[in-house]
Amino acid sequence: MSEQTDRADRLSLPNASRGWRDDTRTSRRGTGRTSRGRQTHDQLLDAARVVFERDGFLRARVADICDEAGTSHGSFYTYFVSKEEIFRKVVDSVEVDLLTVDPAPTDADPVERIRAANEHYLRSYAANAGIMRVIHQVATIDAEVWRIRTQRQNAFAQTIERRIRALQQDGVADPAVQPEYAAQALGGMVAHFAELLFNSRDPVGLDVQTATDELTRLWANALGIPARVETA
Repeated sequence: MSEQTDRADRLSLPNASRGWRDDTRTSRRGTGRTSRGRQTHDQLLDAARVVFERDGFLRARVADICDEAGTSHGSFYTYFVSKEEIFRKVVDSVEVDLLTVDPAPTDADPVERIRAANEHYLRSYAANAGIMRVIHQVATIDAEVWRIRTQRQNAFAQTIERRIRALQQDGVADPAVQPEYAAQALGGMVAHFAELLFNSRDPVGLDVQTATDELTRLWANALGIPARVETA
């Protein structure tokens, strides 16, 4: 697949804010337009992540976020309308990072591309495991969070589906595979495996590097790609 296809796939994910209820419509004007404003905005976001990860969503307070950020309580409402809004911004940043893979080198073969995507997902999930636990919890009680997470996951599955179709058109993948089903199944396999590795009550003690190799092997075999998965 071409670099142009990779770039288009990256851009196909929903915008970080698209689909949330528009809580920002009542935000103060001028937010983040100066370098100092952007710095304060980012400090609050970083602090919110720390507080949500430490205390959970229900126990987290705006005052705790302000204390962690070293800003005044009034400053918070210059940039965010509510605790709910800043949580959604944290969710956006985490999930976009999790699901956005940098374009592979133009000379990378299909299995190398699959491996790079799997490794990115596992390592990103590991780096975000604490906040991912909170996101999963909130998604069970907040229908809007659940809806947007599902929307973004479906958009990512559509990206995978397009890549499978491109591999089939290039004569690389098995033409008998149903791309829409394979995309959901293979993407779901990686997502569930990441949760088992890093976020279950009793995480399985498996090595990330080996896990990446085996997930890639399963992808290649499922798509009928005639290539050997090299282990690191």
